[in-house]
Amino acid sequence: MRILIAGAGIGGLTAALALRRQGFDDVVVLEQAAALGEVGAGVQVGSNAARVLHSFGLEEALAAVAVQPIGTQSRHWASARVIRDFPLGEAHRQRYGAPHYHIHRADLHAILAKGQPVKLASKVAGFRQDAQGVTLELASGEAVRGDVLIGADGVHSVIRAGVLGPEQPRFSGLAAWRGLTPVDRLEGLGIEERTYAWWGAGKHFVHYYVSGGRLMNWVGVVPAGEWRLESWSARGEKREALAEFAGWHPVVRAIIEGCEQPYKWALYDRDPRPGWSQGRVTLLGDAAHSMLPFMSQGAAQAIEDGCVLARCLARGHRNPPAALSEYEHLRFERTKKVQLGSRANGDVFHLSSPLAKLWRDLRFRVASFTRRSTIHKNLDWLFQYDATTQ
Repeated sequence: MRILIAGAGIGGLTAALALRRQGFDDVVVLEQAAALGEVGAGVQVGSNAARVLHSFGLEEALAAVAVQPIGTQSRHWASARVIRDFPLGEAHRQRYGAPHYHIHRADLHAILAKGQPVKLASKVAGFRQDAQGVTLELASGEAVRGDVLIGADGVHSVIRAGVLGPEQPRFSGLAAWRGLTPVDRLEGLGIEERTYAWWGAGKHFVHYYVSGGRLMNWVGVVPAGEWRLESWSARGEKREALAEFAGWHPVVRAIIEGCEQPYKWALYDRDPRPGWSQGRVTLLGDAAHSMLPFMSQGAAQAIEDGCVLARCLARGHRNPPAALSEYEHLRFERTKKVQLGSRANGDVFHLSSPLAKLWRDLRFRVASFTRRSTIHKNLDWLFQYDATTQ
């Protein structure tokens, strides 16, 4: 079987690696960029995704560049009062059998890409399929023939448009500032190795260490105003980012101030929609189920997709359409739950009503004292999931 993968991002490369480990030797990964690399900054890899990467033998490579946080804390935007405290670290690893990682997106991409051939400068224009196979059409006029096509080409997927028809992603009304700040500019601030989420009315700010602790990754989510550009490489002005977080805690402002170049992108997702597998063509990652980043599961769900898809094709290689249908059946309800949960989290983070914020904060503080021993249970469904057994 010859398998074509459109897109050499985290999801596409994970799928290619998983397929090769399942014995598929003819896997062709096509990428529109002229050089292989990944833009962006930090990414969280939950234990559900780390379990997959460890099964590929990548634990040592991850440990060399990633940070394993001790927990995640939500704090008041100005006073730094702790609203919610969720432990990670060794207790989390023992419960779920794998750690939680903070990693630079480029570092993760390089780990997945190592030793994998990729056909570069191959922009996808469309595809056509028949009973015997599928033909991927490139913008250059070249046609590439295979038995299966996997669309891993992101939120604006050409393959998705061919499967589900023309549509537009849903604009959230929010934009995200992001940047990387060298930690030597943050000395004396007492920032631990954990995720910090600062919650304010209509805004929130998240930061954590990446690149072995040398850089602080940060993301600040704000109302978008007129901004609609969904691009990882759109540059913003530091003064504008500082103005968005005027009056916020000194730690937040110091992190922004220490960043050389912030970036800004509009946040989009899609409504959960079944039917992303059609004949010999399927989708994964953002192409199938783009989501807002408010559960830190975008990359993790793409990693799970790649693993499950490879296992389905290994079991059903004699009938690729049936294998792809099984893959979607196994993945749809889970990814739907994460998509909708990510949306709901945004509402929780950005409450503006004083009464609603008081009730939210009280619930979390009571839970932290009365249910400390069972605090993980509400997220067992997320982190205990094992894609390597699906």
